[in-house]
Amino acid sequence: MNAPVCGHSPSLSQSLAGWLFGLLIALLLLTLALPLLNPAGWLGRAQPLILGPADQPIATLSRHSLLYKSDSRGLYLVVRSQWQLLKPLQEGDKVRVELLNDKGIRIDQLSQAVEKRQKCRQERCTLDLNSALRAPDDALDSRYQLRIGLLLADRPESAEYSQILQTLPERGFNLSYLMISLLLVLLMSAAVLRAMLPRLRRSYRSRIVGSLLLGNLTFVLLHGFVVFKLGEFLFWSGFRPEHYYLAWGSMVLGWSLCALAGFNLYMGLVFTALSGIGLLANFMKIAIYGVPLGGDDLGNLLALLHILLDQHPVLPVLAVLGLLFLCWRFALSRWILRTAAATVAFFALCVFATQTGNKLLGANIRYVDRAVNYHRDIIRAGPGLYLFNLVDEMLQSGNVFRYPLQINERTPELSQPARGQPPRFDLVIVLQYESLWLDWQGKICAPAPTLSLPAGVAQWHKTIHSPTTGGMTVLAEFEMNTGLPAGLLKQGVVPYYYLSAQVPGLAQSAKQSGYQTLFAHPYVEKFWGRAKAIPALGYEERWFDTRFTTLEHKGLYISDDALIDHLIKRSEQDDKPLFAYAVTMQGHGPFDGDRYRAQQIDKACPDQSPAERQLLNTYYTGVVDAMASLERLLKTLDQSGKRYLVVAFGDHQPFLMSAGKGIHGAKPPRDAAYQIPMMAFTRADDPLNLATQFAPVRQLYQMGQATRALLAGDLAPIEDKPLLHPVLGEEKGFDPSPLVPQIRASFRADALP
Repeated sequence: MNAPVCGHSPSLSQSLAGWLFGLLIALLLLTLALPLLNPAGWLGRAQPLILGPADQPIATLSRHSLLYKSDSRGLYLVVRSQWQLLKPLQEGDKVRVELLNDKGIRIDQLSQAVEKRQKCRQERCTLDLNSALRAPDDALDSRYQLRIGLLLADRPESAEYSQILQTLPERGFNLSYLMISLLLVLLMSAAVLRAMLPRLRRSYRSRIVGSLLLGNLTFVLLHGFVVFKLGEFLFWSGFRPEHYYLAWGSMVLGWSLCALAGFNLYMGLVFTALSGIGLLANFMKIAIYGVPLGGDDLGNLLALLHILLDQHPVLPVLAVLGLLFLCWRFALSRWILRTAAATVAFFALCVFATQTGNKLLGANIRYVDRAVNYHRDIIRAGPGLYLFNLVDEMLQSGNVFRYPLQINERTPELSQPARGQPPRFDLVIVLQYESLWLDWQGKICAPAPTLSLPAGVAQWHKTIHSPTTGGMTVLAEFEMNTGLPAGLLKQGVVPYYYLSAQVPGLAQSAKQSGYQTLFAHPYVEKFWGRAKAIPALGYEERWFDTRFTTLEHKGLYISDDALIDHLIKRSEQDDKPLFAYAVTMQGHGPFDGDRYRAQQIDKACPDQSPAERQLLNTYYTGVVDAMASLERLLKTLDQSGKRYLVVAFGDHQPFLMSAGKGIHGAKPPRDAAYQIPMMAFTRADDPLNLATQFAPVRQLYQMGQATRALLAGDLAPIEDKPLLHPVLGEEKGFDPSPLVPQIRASFRADALP
């Protein structure tokens, strides 16, 4: 009864395999020929733009296309324009490209002399021009416009006929789409491989050809449908063919190498899976922190794993036993070894492809197509090589600086400071509040909590910039403690892993001036490498989670009020001058659980989903508690009679997931996500003028410099200089050379350029 089915099935599967084989061959040939077919010429406006009056036109803009180019100096916009000219251009004729902001105000322009670039045949002249102008670093996440025109020397009115081109950009990336599309790519590749496997098993030659075809399929799917849109992929393929072919070769080689290392064609899917996981992890980090993967992200993951194992030592035993059972029950040992070999091959390929690309094409060449709303360094010769570059950075050791610094044996060393003045204050406390932010413009229908302080307390408030948003507390902590900008470092680098044995900073200056030094943070000591970094920074007394009891929790973490209690008791312990740096934990995310229960304050706007209201109420309750704890500390100090200085700030803004959309208002400024509150307090009868002392402070590392000067007894305000931010970029005139001696003293020699 089953004979006809059995007789028909092999024929059907062979027919399907043959059809797929032919289709993949055609796709391979098309992929290889794509840059030669000038796909950029397929794109552009369907209708030409006529410049000038209909009865006397100046010229016709037949096509135009846009591309972002980014290198170590910043972001550039490349406009390719193709013109049909009414008559030959003369000397003095120019093409002008202008960049306008969302209010129509011109912020940059480029005028190019073009009479020597035209091509005339008989009476018909054409012009094909690439115009590159400096674009703001936020051009990929704010709305800008382009205006282009032809300025003729003999027709002054021609300037009036410039035309507005497309608004930039069109859209951003969507994590849900990426997750679904990456899963579909993996399933599609597996289905194609399964259907073709009988044909590919015939010989080694067939397997090599199969690896080539399936690697090419992975390249097309990842580049043409997951990261790029199809039109963007076509445009990118024709813009720099050498990058295109290197990206293609690396992806195909990667798929084949994983299949070879795993001794099975199915192991090529490990390459597809790891590529998808890497890209998704990168985009998720951009969505949360605004920066891509890099630096110590792999090390951070392993460090977190170590912490989890310390807290739950039985887990590795259970995992090993479970793995042994699965291997015995399903004979998986061979597949586990194959997967491990393919994974090692993937990481090796990432290093090889990146180093080869740097040698062949030069480092720091990145291209971002219009409407791909990612961080400015998101695409390095396409998503494939970009991912390889990320992994390579995570595997590399050595120089952790991305900013070009000149450090060698002739670089001046930091001079040993003279012993500071006797302590000016009895108590100096720096409070780094977790996720504290007070400037919401929507979503929470209540004003930010304020401080009700006695007249004896002088206070100063200002909104400044944090080096991070949504997380990476360690960067804020580093800037405040050392006075060095985190923007000097590569993305993802945790500076605490690379510090020297003695780091000049707040605590060292305080010790030299006669203060006792204390660092307090009610969390695991090993996290972010604090176990080694905090002693190196000069803190003699150190409190971590073991200092506190479970009764001092509020919600998930030790309460801010409990931390303030410990600080007050420590300040009353003796009369010796004390410098304390405290990092709170109560306000740490995630915020989506009902952690405060009956103590939760309901102030989220009612026009939101219950889940979003819950999340925002949790966050708001933490902010209220933070400000209340600060108020209690200041009232206690005011009554104590001590000479004190308290500096309090939020380390970064919270990560509120979808509930945070619109919290900065309808049209937030570019720096909205990096704004944090900075506050300082002292006795009202203290001659120190806080407003004058801290007036130049605009970024967190400047506050570190200003506080360090006060600890050393120097009352001169710091200079107001151009700044460097990891994401917002550098201000014109920023000069790192005065910081070089401090950098050399703060970092190990093997981490320096």
